[in-house]
Amino acid sequence: MVWALSSLVLFATLGLLAWRLDEVRSMDIAGRVSVALAVGLVVVALVMYVESALGIGWSFATLGVPLVALAAASLSAVRAAVDPPRWPRGAAVAFGAVTAILLYGAGTARMTIGDLLFFWGPKSVHFFHARAIDVEFLRWPHHYLMHPDYPPLVPLVWAASAMLHGGFSYWGAVCSAPLLLAAAALAFRGFAAPVIGARKSALFATLLLAVTGFAAVAGSAAGGAEPFLLLFEIVALSALTFGRGRGAVTIASIALAGAIFTKVEGTAFVISVVLSLLLVKRFRTALVVAVPAAALLGSWIVFAEHHALLDGYTRARRSFHPQRIGYVLYMTAWQVSYRIWYLPWIAALAPLAAGKNFRRAALPFLCGLASIGYSIVFYLTEAEPLWWIQTSAERVMATTLMCLVVASAAASE
Repeated sequence: MVWALSSLVLFATLGLLAWRLDEVRSMDIAGRVSVALAVGLVVVALVMYVESALGIGWSFATLGVPLVALAAASLSAVRAAVDPPRWPRGAAVAFGAVTAILLYGAGTARMTIGDLLFFWGPKSVHFFHARAIDVEFLRWPHHYLMHPDYPPLVPLVWAASAMLHGGFSYWGAVCSAPLLLAAAALAFRGFAAPVIGARKSALFATLLLAVTGFAAVAGSAAGGAEPFLLLFEIVALSALTFGRGRGAVTIASIALAGAIFTKVEGTAFVISVVLSLLLVKRFRTALVVAVPAAALLGSWIVFAEHHALLDGYTRARRSFHPQRIGYVLYMTAWQVSYRIWYLPWIAALAPLAAGKNFRRAALPFLCGLASIGYSIVFYLTEAEPLWWIQTSAERVMATTLMCLVVASAAASE
């Protein structure tokens, strides 16, 4: 826990420059720190990635000095919040209880993903020892199932954590999941509170944490990339839904770049956000948030191509099996019942029925529908997708659940 908490505090310090933005200054301290964490994660991953691309090994001089300088500059941005909204006592207790349950689940290994041992952990360890993105390790044929061109943000930030503590901690990686999910919900509340009120935003933040946390437990997400992805997705979608100023768009742009650098599904989510923005006629915002994410993804594909690592991003060449759509829909629908009669879906959607501002809810609702669509498309690229659905649907659909909770909150204004 110490390994995870101290690492996330460091990353949040690197993102404190975001506190200069008006939309962030109006949040309570928990919301501001959570937004800073999302920004800081992108910053440290970007610095490490650029240095690796330039052939610069990570050391105290090459990595520590610029990050310390950035942290010092970020600390100068710390200002008092502008009338921050307070948490109602009942909602705060409920939020704390859900967080404690998730910490218990992580600390007892009840929500650990196997990919930590065979995918994320080995990459992080090798990056840490190589003091760079270990291209030779990724390129070795026996490591093919690790997907050599997979976005590198998670192993990069975990390698940074390992450098900070002198080694990689598998328990630290697992215990970071509840902290990231809690930070995501707190960031949501920070953006939502000025629009829907302190009490209502706190209740929806608790619901958001409960729903995404349940999906993380059911899908065994701790130690994987989903908590990072959900943090970036929630920050971006909350900023775009509840904030319309330049600061909100800036935060959303950074968060979407983080999403696209975290998982392949992050690319699909960014596309769904951009298309949804176009549908609600926010054309300029769509362009602004798309450019940084597209530039980062493009540079990573070039890097992967240069080092002969391309794999997942060539899936467009794979066969497509539309005749399996009925089977895929049925099996996916059964899997995401979570074996409790779709209770997470009911909890996410029920408040929407009593909503009033459906125009504000349009963006997150459209993103939720799109996330279902691209998940089904992914499954249709396999002739026999049952195993893939059984091992991923509960985790992947956490994005859809998140979008629906944000939509319900937005409609409640």
